[in-house]
Amino acid sequence: MPTNSLIMEMVEQICISLVLKQSKLDLDNRLALIILDNVVEVALKSYANIHGLLKKRVVTSKEAFSSVLGKIKDQNKIVNSEKKDIQKYHKICNELYRGSKLTKLKDSTIDQYAVLAKILLARLYDFRASKFEWEKMINDTRKNLAKFG
Repeated sequence: MPTNSLIMEMVEQICISLVLKQSKLDLDNRLALIILDNVVEVALKSYANIHGLLKKRVVTSKEAFSSVLGKIKDQNKIVNSEKKDIQKYHKICNELYRGSKLTKLKDSTIDQYAVLAKILLARLYDFRASKFEWEKMINDTRKNLAKFG
């Protein structure tokens, strides 16, 4: 099982992405999507490492993301629609990295990917928080970030 610090790091990243979404900066949702995609990728690859789902060479490859998604779907950790949505958001993020897509992302894109990241935390790592607990963690993150402003 991963350390609590890894899980809490993923939780903090989700919170940071949601704070960014609310900030209304020009880059807010692009940065939020990149952070969420990182959470999803770390969650998937860490789970794969812990459970021996992939060979070492595959875990570090570009195909690891899709491969692990397929394997956790086969384990009934996610349903097909969640797998497809995760792939869709991952593709959007990769397009942002390559600079081939510079359109403004809708808040709903960030909200939906954040829900998927939370689903992965719940189903892969048994981390669950209520809506109230998430709101508190997001507000705490906002306060901590404001200290640097």
